[in-house]
Amino acid sequence: MRKPLFLLCLVLVPLLLPMQARASGYAVYEWSARGTALGGAMVARDADPSAVAYNPANITDLPGAQVQVGATAIKPNATMNFKSPAVEDRDFSDAIWGLPTAYYTQQLNDHYWFGFGIFSRVGLGTEYAGGDNWAGRYNCSYAGIQSLSFNPNLAMKFSDQFSLAVGVEATYLRFMYDSTIPGVDVKQEIDADGWAYGLNAGARYKPYDWLAFGLAWRNQIDMAVDGHVKYSQKGLFTAPGRGDASGTEPIPESITFGVMVKPVDRLSLEADVVWTHWSAYQALAINYDPAPYPGMSQVSRDKDWKNTWRFQFGAEYALTDSVDLRAGYVYDQSPINDTYEDFAVPCSDRQIVTVGAGWKIDQNWVLDVFYGYLWMTDRHYDARPAEGIPEVDREDAHAHMAGLSVTYKF
Repeated sequence: MRKPLFLLCLVLVPLLLPMQARASGYAVYEWSARGTALGGAMVARDADPSAVAYNPANITDLPGAQVQVGATAIKPNATMNFKSPAVEDRDFSDAIWGLPTAYYTQQLNDHYWFGFGIFSRVGLGTEYAGGDNWAGRYNCSYAGIQSLSFNPNLAMKFSDQFSLAVGVEATYLRFMYDSTIPGVDVKQEIDADGWAYGLNAGARYKPYDWLAFGLAWRNQIDMAVDGHVKYSQKGLFTAPGRGDASGTEPIPESITFGVMVKPVDRLSLEADVVWTHWSAYQALAINYDPAPYPGMSQVSRDKDWKNTWRFQFGAEYALTDSVDLRAGYVYDQSPINDTYEDFAVPCSDRQIVTVGAGWKIDQNWVLDVFYGYLWMTDRHYDARPAEGIPEVDREDAHAHMAGLSVTYKF
């Protein structure tokens, strides 16, 4: 077991830390090429190593030792259409964000399996073209969340029908936020990070080969981040010296339930629902030490997010013994309260369609690929000058996604 784990870490170290992604709210569900091609509907179906993220109880399907590595590239875009003719419209910056993943599973005996995953539960990459001089810079010109969850699990097979898994999660999160302080025209760049820990569990009941039920739970993790803030003079006022910054950011609790059916031998269909406890995110408070200006020892912005439902569907068809075809659909509710929406997390209800394929190259190697298209409903922002929000419409928000995963069976 040591050798596969060492190889996994060797491959991942140079890939993982510089990556980011966009998400509904700031949750991430793109945990493997196969899973994303199926719209994330993986909580009940037959497993591959990425089941560590979707539902670790399912890794009891996997004999011996297996390892999987993969990555997803996301290219978002949208237009910010300002209502004042004196203000220039802006697009998102021309950036591609990445999400790497890696998993290892090991059958210990007939009743116990070990699984280890490295993936992201949350992520964010919002960047506006010409961020230092666009009209929304007093609210946000760049916002980034980079996170990695390190997630060991123990899965137990009680019978051919029922499996259960429990795990612990160690999460690293880096929070970055750039904006311009109004009144003094000084740019601030916050960069803070931290670690926190949580728990997860999963279960699957498969009474027949053609029918299975899955349930997965991940608890809320309250991230406390500490770092620094850098100031840059953009106007007449002199920028203060470098300071410290700190804050908190929740990774919300989630519960996923799904049903998988096989109407014919080569076709599997699954429908899942995901409930996310976004109401835990009530405000974003940033503490400064020292305060850059009088009255700025803490800056707090209300969020008042709401709990959401995500509905995901996936179909997988075995075209041949070595080639699988896949398709998925997702409807994902936005957690954002319209009253407090800002430019850092430009989110509204979104839909995703995906297609993909899997190729069993030989008895050891499997290659999975996918493509997805995401679109969000347009959003109108009422002017809130005190928060740096001019009146604007966000239009044509969409993203292209593509990724691959490679699995090796020892």
